[in-house]
Amino acid sequence: MLPDTIPTVTVTARYLTPDGLALTGNVIFQAPTLLTHTGSDVILGGPIVAQLDADGRIKAALPATDAPGMNPAKWQYTVTEQLSGLPVNRTYNIVLPASQPTVDLADIAPVNPEAPEYVAVPGPPGPAGAPGPAGPAGAPGLVRSVNGKSTADITLAAADVKAVPAASVGVANGVASLDATGKVPAAQLPPGAVAPVSSVNGKKGAVALTAADVGALDQAAGDLRYAKPADFPVQSVNGATGKVVLSAGDVNAVPVDTAVLLSGSQTIDGTKTFMTPPMSMGAPTNGGHLVRKDYVDSVSTPGTWGPRDLGFQAWAFDPASTSGTRAQYCIPGTVYLMGMNVQVPTTISSVVFHVAGYVGGTLSTATYAGLYDSTGARVGVTDSLKETFRDGITAVCPLTKAFAAQPGTYWVALLVNGPAEPAKGPGFAMGAGAGDRTASAAAMPGAFARYGRLPATGQGSLPASFAPRTVVTDINAIWAAIA
Repeated sequence: MLPDTIPTVTVTARYLTPDGLALTGNVIFQAPTLLTHTGSDVILGGPIVAQLDADGRIKAALPATDAPGMNPAKWQYTVTEQLSGLPVNRTYNIVLPASQPTVDLADIAPVNPEAPEYVAVPGPPGPAGAPGPAGPAGAPGLVRSVNGKSTADITLAAADVKAVPAASVGVANGVASLDATGKVPAAQLPPGAVAPVSSVNGKKGAVALTAADVGALDQAAGDLRYAKPADFPVQSVNGATGKVVLSAGDVNAVPVDTAVLLSGSQTIDGTKTFMTPPMSMGAPTNGGHLVRKDYVDSVSTPGTWGPRDLGFQAWAFDPASTSGTRAQYCIPGTVYLMGMNVQVPTTISSVVFHVAGYVGGTLSTATYAGLYDSTGARVGVTDSLKETFRDGITAVCPLTKAFAAQPGTYWVALLVNGPAEPAKGPGFAMGAGAGDRTASAAAMPGAFARYGRLPATGQGSLPASFAPRTVVTDINAIWAAIA
């Protein structure tokens, strides 16, 4: 770390191809000679190498070229760009004054660095100009609109404020008003609407009606219509009288929620022990059904190896059937797909490959594996696998987040980026029958593609989703598994 007495300038840059991909390589900053800083009693020398990251960016903190106490006092950096894939790389000189604490090379790098005596110098911001004269005072603000009207002279009607016009009160086809008692004046009521009651049920004056006046029964007559308890033969139920409520135990029965029904749907909770094993006449149709012993015997494969016997949840095929003479190399930027058949609900935390051979150290960070469901939606992805693959290993590639898979078909995806020559990358174990006319991708039209690849090339990451109909069936038969 440089002493605090030496000012530094942070230099940044980003290098991309014309189609937006990150370049690789480095940028070297070289002082012309050894530098002595008397105030710190240090001697500085040697190049500063800034490596491009995965986005094509660099960032380096360099001593300012005009640092006080530096000997020589005036000097320049020689910048050398060493970028992969370019026919010609640039070399040019720059100065980094301490007054400019941050500099981007895109602002100062020359278009033609071979121009004589070209030294890139970052320019400081110019001084602020003097304020201009104040403008004339504006006219007083006006009301923009009233109830949606914006003319100079606004006249509002009753309808504009959702009111009733005064001329419509108390007239025909208008509205009624209220008098001092809060009632509609008699003059505003229709003829006959205020005629007084002259009689009630033929009676006048202070009328008092009885049940008979309105065709009803009085209390005594009504009571005669109710039955007395003595009129009924039942006096008690199971020894209980009054408002009797019986339970299953009162009639020597089992409550409905504690017995197994002979028909209908029912959920049975807790552990049950059967002295005689229960029987099922039909074969199971989903993962939650009981099965018969003869059915299990008919679908099992005693004496053979399955994925779970070797610690996997599922695999593309038995790894014992991989080719002993060939390995599958991947074209950079191509997404390969290997089908998985998940039979039971499974938590998937890793995808697995076997590396038959690899010289090592040729992959870029844009190397990934992932997991897709049968609709083409990505349900899991790994971090970069740049350092994961090694010669002759079973490579376990953890997903960034475990996925709870339901029974069905899935794809393990593999994207390799690195060497231009595929044979210099990792060689993956492949099916023994793979070849130019392999049957590994055999399937009915429109069925799930067991092996294939996505049509897009030059990919730097796994897509979030793809349409299954776009999968290109391929002769690749890379061995893969899930765990």
